[in-house]
Amino acid sequence: MTSPAPYASTSLADLLPAVRYADPQLLAARLEDVRLPLGWWHTTPLMEIERVIGAEALSHQVAQALRSLWPHVELGDVVPVLRLLGAPGVEPGKTVAQVAREAGPGVVDGDRVLAAVFGSILDRLHQRGVPRQESDGVRVRDAVSVIARWLPADAPAEVRDALAVLQGLEEQPEDEPVPVPVPEAVEEQAGEQPEYAELPAPREAFDDHEPGAEADEPDVIEDAVPSAAPALMAEPFAALTRLVGGWDERALVIAGQRMFTDEPVKLQDLGERFSVSRERVRQLERAVADSLTQWMVADEDGRAFAGHLAAVAERLGAVGQVAEVHALHPDHVRTVEALGVPLGDVVARLLPGGTLVGSWIVQGDAAALRAVMQEDLLAACGDTPLAWGDAVALGARYGVRGEVLADWAADLGRFQVRDGRLLYWGRSLNDRAAAVLALHGEPMSMEDIHGQLADGTAINSMRNQIWTDERFLRVDRNLYGLRAWGGEEYLGIREMIAREIANAGGEAEVNAIAEALSARFDVSAASVRTNLGGPGFARTRRGWVRVADQPGEQDAPYVPRNDVAGTRRCFVGADGRWWYRVELTADHLRGFGFPVPAGWAAHIGGAPHRDPVPLRHEAGETSLTWRAQPTFGSVKPLLEHIGATAGDQVFLNVTDGHLNALRLPMPADGLGPDGGAARLTGWTAAVTPAEAVEVIARRIGMEPGQESHALLERLAERGDKDIAELLERALSGAVPAF
Repeated sequence: MTSPAPYASTSLADLLPAVRYADPQLLAARLEDVRLPLGWWHTTPLMEIERVIGAEALSHQVAQALRSLWPHVELGDVVPVLRLLGAPGVEPGKTVAQVAREAGPGVVDGDRVLAAVFGSILDRLHQRGVPRQESDGVRVRDAVSVIARWLPADAPAEVRDALAVLQGLEEQPEDEPVPVPVPEAVEEQAGEQPEYAELPAPREAFDDHEPGAEADEPDVIEDAVPSAAPALMAEPFAALTRLVGGWDERALVIAGQRMFTDEPVKLQDLGERFSVSRERVRQLERAVADSLTQWMVADEDGRAFAGHLAAVAERLGAVGQVAEVHALHPDHVRTVEALGVPLGDVVARLLPGGTLVGSWIVQGDAAALRAVMQEDLLAACGDTPLAWGDAVALGARYGVRGEVLADWAADLGRFQVRDGRLLYWGRSLNDRAAAVLALHGEPMSMEDIHGQLADGTAINSMRNQIWTDERFLRVDRNLYGLRAWGGEEYLGIREMIAREIANAGGEAEVNAIAEALSARFDVSAASVRTNLGGPGFARTRRGWVRVADQPGEQDAPYVPRNDVAGTRRCFVGADGRWWYRVELTADHLRGFGFPVPAGWAAHIGGAPHRDPVPLRHEAGETSLTWRAQPTFGSVKPLLEHIGATAGDQVFLNVTDGHLNALRLPMPADGLGPDGGAARLTGWTAAVTPAEAVEVIARRIGMEPGQESHALLERLAERGDKDIAELLERALSGAVPAF
């Protein structure tokens, strides 16, 4: 026999006192295992935990808890015994996060080093791979030798017998496994088909030894019973068919239409069919379940079927799909006629420890597993795609096989596998665009990004969101990268010209500017020269220019190409204030920024590359920024304040730095084109076609008494195509649905 290790009763709470005070749900999400007792970390000896799941799996679970729950605590504080025992290459004074980061760039690397630290502590505590401790400088073997040498010849027989026992203990190998009593049932059936009433412990998922190889220093005490993986039953269909052949009609209907189906019949409906109460049906269902359990314990067919279930569960691991169960055995696709369901559906719902969630079979707490894997996958590939090999290693820590990891990660709702790497696909269009760029590794055109997304999003919507997201950097006229990559930002041709002039000291030669910009960006030298001849630049001498907006002229207002009266969706009210119309989408309500026309932006005080214009409103603040184009920040609080919903028309006005908003709900059915055209300018009263012409002309700043053709031309110039089309229909007598 082997003398017990000195710390055989040590629990995880003894080594990590912090677990006594941590949130039980957070601990369970990281440490709970269906093979272990609930709350095992409080009192269950670690040697027992190692025996069940293995030292390496235990170390990885603890490493995950350390990294996610106590990242900013010194490692020596959260694992106090480390200050006494130490660990090679690890300084206890560093925080958990620092130790993990020094291991490598990924979560997987960090967990490995933390697992190695905890594993070394277990080895020291349980005296694996280290010399036995000496007491006062004298080894046990030496002590036995001294006693034998000085034992008197006339020593009593019981003393000599005691010495013989000590010498026998000292001669026994230290790594000899503790013998485990073999159940009589197993001894009687030795050499026959394996009996599954007592299943052997599952093979350790992290065992790196080749089959048949012997480990120099075993981490766990091996059972005397061989730990061969349970085998699939030869004829599970026949066994179950024999069982259900003895059931009455009610039992068969309850099993087939409630217990083993995706769409269970209601208790009330079955009660009416059998002329019994709902509660009686519930009792019958419980009786069927109990009879199945009893069958798998007491009957020869049942015990073999239980072994079959254990074999299926072992092949699936922590998560598997119902379709995999159907494919594991030819019998699984056969329909059990008495129940009306395939055998695979029965097996999937009877797997020990399994929970059916949609098409997935999850061992243990499905919600906890999803939450913790979402967290770890996001930490591993949130910023950069994760190599598939590392993703598989991460999944293996939770018992998720590489064969199903891609589908499982996609089912978590945020991840995709592309080009051999795992991506964080995110919830928003911006997140997905960032993932596409991170995978590609270099700037892409807007069209290429849109093509990679392939999710039906309009390219204009995607462009607006990318323009307002600081994660993206426009590096050319139609090339976008991630700001984290660095590089020169392309601001538009006029802004790039101004930058060139500023870099040259405030004055530069026309040809030099044209050549420099056309060499670095996708713009022609002719286009650069054309812009240099426009407003905003002044000639200083022949062939040389400067920015017209020189120091001392900074307060001069920016003059856009079209003023507010010539800008689409801008309308003047009875009080002379100009309002800009926005048709609300889900993006506005989610808080995304949005571009606005230059004419209206200049009207409210904005200008290219000047300080943002701060704007107050009844529900908070926002601002107007102007880089590549003028862009409003989020107005979600203001929209919620006025009760706006998607599809509403909202009119915005800025007066003395205060942002005002008026909501115009979607019109009721039956609104004609004349009223519809006027409504798009903010006019809600009923109008005739002639009145519509007068109202719309006044709303876009034209003089009274305009002819309809002149108004239509002006609307076309402004870009108000929607109003022009409705007005044309009203004037022609057509009455389309609005």
